[in-house]
Amino acid sequence: MTYAIVTPVKDEADRLGATAESIERQTIRPARWVIVDDGSTDGTRELAGELAHTHDWITALDSGAGGDRARGGRVVRAFERGRQALGGQHDFVVKLDGDLTLPPDYFERVAATFTRDPAAGIVGGRVLVHDGSNWVPERVGRHTVHGAIKAYRTETLTDIGGLRPSMGWDGIDEYAAKARGWKVIPIDNLLVHHHKQRGSKQRWWRARVEEGRGAHYMGYRPSFVIVRAGYRMLVEKPPLLGGAALFAGWLQAAATRAPIVDDPRAVAALREEQKHRLRGRRVRPQSAVSPPAAR
Repeated sequence: MTYAIVTPVKDEADRLGATAESIERQTIRPARWVIVDDGSTDGTRELAGELAHTHDWITALDSGAGGDRARGGRVVRAFERGRQALGGQHDFVVKLDGDLTLPPDYFERVAATFTRDPAAGIVGGRVLVHDGSNWVPERVGRHTVHGAIKAYRTETLTDIGGLRPSMGWDGIDEYAAKARGWKVIPIDNLLVHHHKQRGSKQRWWRARVEEGRGAHYMGYRPSFVIVRAGYRMLVEKPPLLGGAALFAGWLQAAATRAPIVDDPRAVAALREEQKHRLRGRRVRPQSAVSPPAAR
């Protein structure tokens, strides 16, 4: 099984080298690795160029975009630019951040999961972040693959129409896949170290506002947004404000009738799951999802 990696990066000069080393040490190396620089000013572009110069399976590109980095849209556009440059056929494509270190057998185990289960559409390990004292799991849903390490079966990417360039892209992709019979499989004991927390390049309030807008884009139930915002008010610092900013972002998007993702099947799958969660029911496990029809 062959695979390729696309890594959108901005200002990762201090961390990209370690990521490259962990990819070089993989027991199954990628056929291609495309690094897409999104306007770095710290030497990341030059480091990517050096990696490409010394390894014929690595390509360095510029995203072609300028201005401030925003969560979601620009990351996806950089990923898609890299994917277009891959060429050839690969069994799966990985969207991989440039500030990770991976165990040597990481992609061997991901490939084995795709091989073992023909309905596996999105696969990845679990992400750990450092809290100042210890490496701890980053806060994502237990049925979700973290956006930093998503491996997509190529057929699944085609089936869902690619990734949406918006905040919430790393949620709507999974619901789009589930709605079409693909499985989302996080591998619990396959651990990745993330050397910077998601969204840490933005001010906390802006990240939460964008998260609220992303929830509207994904088609969240209003009742679920309220519960989620309330939970964030209780568990995040500064108290109350994070959840309030999230709700404000959703409310603004709803009031201005901002667009919702153009995939009714994905929205329906999301809302059905949220309904079950609000009622305290167990969400149907992935193993119960029918495999996609032959294509």
